[in-house]
Amino acid sequence: MERKTTTLTWLSIRPRIFLLYFFILLSVSTAYATEYTVRPSQSNQFGASVAGEDVHEIEVKPIPYWLFLLLLGFTKVTSSPETFFPIRLFPILCGYKRLNSSNILENMNREKLYGFIKSFPGSYFSEIIKETGLNKGSVEYHLKTMETKEIIESYKTNGKLRYFLNHSTYNKEERTVISALKNDTHRRIILGILGNQNINHKTLAEGIGVSSPTLTQHIKHLKEQGIVKADTNGRYTIYSINSNYFDSLQEYLNKTSS
Repeated sequence: MERKTTTLTWLSIRPRIFLLYFFILLSVSTAYATEYTVRPSQSNQFGASVAGEDVHEIEVKPIPYWLFLLLLGFTKVTSSPETFFPIRLFPILCGYKRLNSSNILENMNREKLYGFIKSFPGSYFSEIIKETGLNKGSVEYHLKTMETKEIIESYKTNGKLRYFLNHSTYNKEERTVISALKNDTHRRIILGILGNQNINHKTLAEGIGVSSPTLTQHIKHLKEQGIVKADTNGRYTIYSINSNYFDSLQEYLNKTSS
């Protein structure tokens, strides 16, 4: 029998499970495998030469059965394309960083969204997507994450969720005013009333260029928010700005016009 000895490592290390095998290889000896050709022997003596070649007994170092099963299991798990094992292994070996209000803005997309909301308070969902260029799923996820960690807050008005910085950056009146002024028609109505307190319905509709029914619809929302008051004077309806919101409106209008 002619034998040719070839040394092979007992395991071919895969790059994506390198970290796991690195630690295993520290404690496991290298195993050996052989390749050989079987020929009829002319001698009954064990280990005798067939054609004068040197014959050496191969040293075999067996792998423990439990370790073989363990490695086989890891190979099966990490062979599927959807499995990215280093990501799973990394937190175990190196620990992970818990998300909190102090490190939440270390994510580039969250920092971008936070900066946009800070610069443009009262922005709503589709507006944020359009202006930041981020996809819907990413915006939805990061807004929810920041709201959960209480660094932003949402305020619903006219069926839209608008976003503001949290921690009492804006009080209820300010959120109401900012949300109203970000609606173009509401803004024109408010400016029309500020320019002519006690303006009647017909004059206001003509002044801002909307129909009477359209004005009625928008005035209803502004009345519900408490910004506009409506009083009847004979057969006319007279509109005025609620004094509780007057200062906030003037302040925000001055900021946006400068």
